[in-house]
Amino acid sequence: MKVIVFANQKGGTGKTTTVINVGDALAHIGKKVLILDLDPQGHAAISLNLDTEPCVANWLLHPIFNASPITPEIMNQWIRPTRRENLFLLPGSQMTAKAQRLLTIEEKPINYIKDQLPAIRRLGFDYLLFDTPPSTGGLQEMASWAANMAVIVSSLDYLSADGVSGFVEMLKVLQSEKQWRGKLAGVLPTFYDEQTRTTREQMANLQAAFPGQVFTPIHRATVLREASAEGLTIFEKDIKSRSAFEYEDLARRLSRLE
Repeated sequence: MKVIVFANQKGGTGKTTTVINVGDALAHIGKKVLILDLDPQGHAAISLNLDTEPCVANWLLHPIFNASPITPEIMNQWIRPTRRENLFLLPGSQMTAKAQRLLTIEEKPINYIKDQLPAIRRLGFDYLLFDTPPSTGGLQEMASWAANMAVIVSSLDYLSADGVSGFVEMLKVLQSEKQWRGKLAGVLPTFYDEQTRTTREQMANLQAAFPGQVFTPIHRATVLREASAEGLTIFEKDIKSRSAFEYEDLARRLSRLE
């Protein structure tokens, strides 16, 4: 099972939109995909026309309140199917924030989330995609340490660049102090508009900072906003749109990385 974390230490960069559309694209080529929503806002569920639920909190807190490990049967109680074949969701809610605070109080180690993945692996998923909260506080770090690779999702503005820098520094700490064995898959620019000077400047800055690691950008598009508002992936909304082609290309590139 390939585990990919999508992150930025700034909100509003298009992480959730990216996760659900990459997940759908991977599912379309026959991969069994689970999206795990660690963001307390629970937007992954909303974007897939599902209810927010405390399933992630139940998963995170199970080892604290139960002596027995999580089994695949227990996991199946919390995993929700979507309308898309092969695409599944472990939904979150505001309870995720409370779970994070309890994990901090309990001083759970960096490998806490990774140690809970065996039950998910036994369910036969090909991909596990983490949608992470923008702020640090434990869950983003734990999810990153559990991942094989990280994708930084960056809107092309100055504030998002700070979030990119902060996340990269966190990865360096994980590598040097926690022996993280994963890698940075690349940076995904979002809300791209070649007519805007700021956008062009930020794109050039990313390419200079991450040579050879900047994915083809996702253009700013009304159809993406409409899809999210309607609880649809871009492939359900308009499979022939430029946005659909862009996310399909990203998914295929990620599927080729080891």
